[in-house]
Amino acid sequence: MKKQYLTTCFLFALIAGWIQGCFLDKEQLPGNWQAVAFYENGHQVNTVLDSVSLQFMPDGGYCFYSQGFYRESGTYRTSASYLFLTDTTTTPPQEHTVKVLYLSADTLKIKMMRDTLEQVLFLARTGTE
Repeated sequence: MKKQYLTTCFLFALIAGWIQGCFLDKEQLPGNWQAVAFYENGHQVNTVLDSVSLQFMPDGGYCFYSQGFYRESGTYRTSASYLFLTDTTTTPPQEHTVKVLYLSADTLKIKMMRDTLEQVLFLARTGTE
């Protein structure tokens, strides 16, 4: 009986951890994030990332800066482990969907698709809002 109880407790803890991992901790997202690594189809791309950054505001706004003069901004929302970014600098506004693979107080790892390329961007927190 004791063994069944321990097994049941272990399974509940495992399922609870899995469920928690499927949802973003929205409190950790706001702030400034700087790109530190970029991968395409599992291979690191050697590129200058010092101008690539992402900022999330607590009010649901975001700004993304990329290489060159590319900039987009708008609103964001979350659902499970996904971020939906609505770029309001274009007409009509465009929504981009990215999957959050990892989020902690100082690290953000997101996966995007560009045509058939899987892209993964690693970002480090540089400050808060």
